[in-house]
Amino acid sequence: MPAETVEPLIGHGEQLGVLRRLAAGGTLPHAFLITGPDGVGKTTFALLAAADLACLEPSPEGVACGQCRSCQLSRAGTHPDILRITPPKEETTIGQMREMRATAGLVPVLSPRRVIIIGRAETLNDQAANAILKVLEDAPPALVLMVLAPSRETVLPTIRSRALQIPLRPVPEGEILRCLERMSVAPQDARVIAAAAGGCPGRAISLARREDLRQVLSDAGDWLRCCAGASLAEALRLAAGLRELGDRARKASGDGEDATDRQGLAWVLDALAGILQAGLWQEDVTGGREAMARWGPCGVARFIAETNEARRLVLSYAQADLQLERMLLRVLSLPVEK
Repeated sequence: MPAETVEPLIGHGEQLGVLRRLAAGGTLPHAFLITGPDGVGKTTFALLAAADLACLEPSPEGVACGQCRSCQLSRAGTHPDILRITPPKEETTIGQMREMRATAGLVPVLSPRRVIIIGRAETLNDQAANAILKVLEDAPPALVLMVLAPSRETVLPTIRSRALQIPLRPVPEGEILRCLERMSVAPQDARVIAAAAGGCPGRAISLARREDLRQVLSDAGDWLRCCAGASLAEALRLAAGLRELGDRARKASGDGEDATDRQGLAWVLDALAGILQAGLWQEDVTGGREAMARWGPCGVARFIAETNEARRLVLSYAQADLQLERMLLRVLSLPVEK
């Protein structure tokens, strides 16, 4: 599929600077593994880096000029030498990787390099991963491959050992708040959105732009409030409520039909962790407030850890229902704050 229009990057300037210096110094590797949680900015980072690498007149520091024909096409998302590949659903197919392999061997049309961005590399099946490996082992001189994944552990060792890793970590909340301020989001709403975003600017922007996602966030707070008043016997009912929120998040997400059930559920679990974190910071947020009243700081911190672990397991294709029930049984068994 063609690349997307490049949006402004929030955070990660140091990592982008490293890539630019490698390009400017003539020591650019042929492959990068760009890691970080969903919404942290991996795709935006890769597209900006690709625009730099495709520029016809970059600065001595490796920054795209923004004026040449290549930069114009990069900005419009129609550059013939920048290809972005994402899975149609749960799995990246061997057919997509065969297309990638054929494209990798072509001479660039306009730019000095051809850049291929492979999104959600954790969804590569064995055949698709082997197709990437063949390209990595015999990469054409003008090719730069960017592989995007939540963490280095989610891709095969044979791939990560042949790529330079660039980790994108959660962005400080202050930077996200400044972004939301530029979007004219009301301060009270911005604090809740920034907390729920968990350091991921893309998630915060989606919440600010989409009323349906903000409603899911609000309902996640109501779910937490109910959880804080629930007994152990209600764990299964609460787990079913989380699955329903995950389905709504999937439908409301900016990925549209490309979003999966697991991504929707991961989004909700991230939102819960953000609301709980806001409660730890003494923010007056529905759900976080009630969780603090029941479990106190130590219990809420444990709740956050359980939520993060459930998210990790859900995205690693463990059975989602069992992980939610396991999380809730552990949380509802935590000592009540006295």
